[in-house]
Amino acid sequence: MCKTKNVKRVLVPVKFDKAGKKLLRYAGHLANALGAELLLLQNSHTNELTFTQQSSFLQQLRTFSMRILGEEQMSGAKQVPFQCVVRPGQLRECINVIIREYAIDMVLMETCVLHQEEGHNDPDNAAAIMELVKCPVMVVPCTATYKKLENLVFATDFTDQEAHVQEQIVAFAEQAAARLTLVQVYTKAERQQLSSYKAAMLAIEKKLSGKNVTLKMLEEEDTLEGISDFAERSAASMLVLATQDNFMLKRLFSSNYIKTMAYHTRNPILTFRQQKKKPCSGCCANCASKKTALQAEAPAYQQVFV
Repeated sequence: MCKTKNVKRVLVPVKFDKAGKKLLRYAGHLANALGAELLLLQNSHTNELTFTQQSSFLQQLRTFSMRILGEEQMSGAKQVPFQCVVRPGQLRECINVIIREYAIDMVLMETCVLHQEEGHNDPDNAAAIMELVKCPVMVVPCTATYKKLENLVFATDFTDQEAHVQEQIVAFAEQAAARLTLVQVYTKAERQQLSSYKAAMLAIEKKLSGKNVTLKMLEEEDTLEGISDFAERSAASMLVLATQDNFMLKRLFSSNYIKTMAYHTRNPILTFRQQKKKPCSGCCANCASKKTALQAEAPAYQQVFV
């Protein structure tokens, strides 16, 4: 996990299409809001690049980016500092090298439906890239337009979160001058754990005293739908997740959830990587082994966690 608290440089993989234009416009607004600079990356999807080919790709990327970002500048936005870089191959093959070389603090990507059905996986989609990198990944739905980040909702488990990840999320909210709500959604089966949840919530509340942060608890039958519904009701401008893998992101952007036109199909999601001690609400491989271990230690353990 990247330990940098403030986002200073955002990596944006760029495509020369309609979705690429929308993402670049979003990136310009986000960079202005955070006081960050952009690193714009173009992959050639070829095994090698000659010097002439690299120069041509760079010129094309600069021209494209200056035009799109220049349109936003003419509408009143500040000029966004950016660099361009071109690499051979696929995004997944070079992204970690780029993150190290350019001290990237966040990756910004666009997504529509992440076809998770067998045979439809794109190895360079947002969920796949999230699995590869340690820095936060912000995922912007293809239908979303930029809105000022005023109210962020962080879906968490008060009893299972890494302190440095929590600090990063609080710092991001402060950098964006946004309110932050930490919410734990629990199921009916977890009621017996309410006392421990409340004790952990009070400890975090005390630690974050003086910050523009609110803490809430909410009971729902489906954890993920509960999180999405809460974000909708609270008019959140962004949903924040801290997970150890991409299972929740894949579920949110699966075709089943897209059909509901839920909150997260119209608003960005910011994902942080963290180690979890408890199994999540799904049945991903990482959590299956943890659930088995927990059941072996305590047969009565029947909880479902985010």
